[in-house]
Amino acid sequence: MKVALIGCSGMGNVHAQMATNCGLKVSVFADKNIKIAKAIAKQYKGEAITDGMAACERTDIDIVAIATPTPTHLMFVKAAANAGKHIFCEKPFCRTASECKEAIAAAKKAKVKLFVGHVVRYFQEFEAMKTQIAAGKIGEPGFAKLYRGGLLPMGSESWFRDFEKSGGVTFDCMIHDLDWLRYVFGEPERIFCQALMYTKRVPFDYSQVTLRMKSGLIATVIGTWAHPHGFQVKAEICGSGGMIQFNSNEAPMAAMKREVKTGPDWALPSSPVDISPYQLEWEDFIGWIRDTRTPRVTAHDALRAVQMVEAALQSAKTGRPVAL
Repeated sequence: MKVALIGCSGMGNVHAQMATNCGLKVSVFADKNIKIAKAIAKQYKGEAITDGMAACERTDIDIVAIATPTPTHLMFVKAAANAGKHIFCEKPFCRTASECKEAIAAAKKAKVKLFVGHVVRYFQEFEAMKTQIAAGKIGEPGFAKLYRGGLLPMGSESWFRDFEKSGGVTFDCMIHDLDWLRYVFGEPERIFCQALMYTKRVPFDYSQVTLRMKSGLIATVIGTWAHPHGFQVKAEICGSGGMIQFNSNEAPMAAMKREVKTGPDWALPSSPVDISPYQLEWEDFIGWIRDTRTPRVTAHDALRAVQMVEAALQSAKTGRPVAL
């Protein structure tokens, strides 16, 4: 199967490598910046173009991988679906829940597979915690505390700094942990949030969410784009019979800042394992296309994650808890 990649910097680099690792041929690289597209196309012996919509319509393409800013996801998902392509879309799924529903409807109508990259479900450390919790290793879970973040991605001039585009650290980064909490503990009941960036452009962001899950579990989630450097992930799950803790700074190959010689900096969580969790999600997606497995994350899961973040940002704006 052949892949067209739309968005060739940042996560686009990661997905090009992961798709290749899975035996796919990434043959078209689309980016508004032709220099970026040409650089990665040369590496993978593909074709560089500037028109992402044209990439979706290519007759020689089976899969479209979308790694562009969040507000553009819907138009590329719809274009790829209308062209009969299977779709890998980076998280967040779309900028609003209504857009997510529109994207799901387009994929369903076209009878194509739509996968959203909620990769934390594939990080081996987080899957190990889920397994131990399900096995009763800590008894009845009562409290969870999750922390994720570091420096502002791609620097002070990046689109992440524009709340209307990114939704800030709450929408773009914390969505990982909100999705994982629902994955492990079931549906949320209500959510309360305090955040720096919830209506305007600011030079950094910090957000704290408190959730009550329908199971009774209380969770605190912290997301930060306020650190001067680095990237860190922490988790602590407390139960009636014990506690599970994870700190990426204590792992042999912890989440860390990726140094980029040219262009702005960005941070990518890493993991000390033989197979990258980013590759595992691609393997899951390909297995689903081939009808050999059911994916660990669905488009509905990605929609629910967006709905949780929207509720959090509504809470930050009003100062009141929001029921889900």
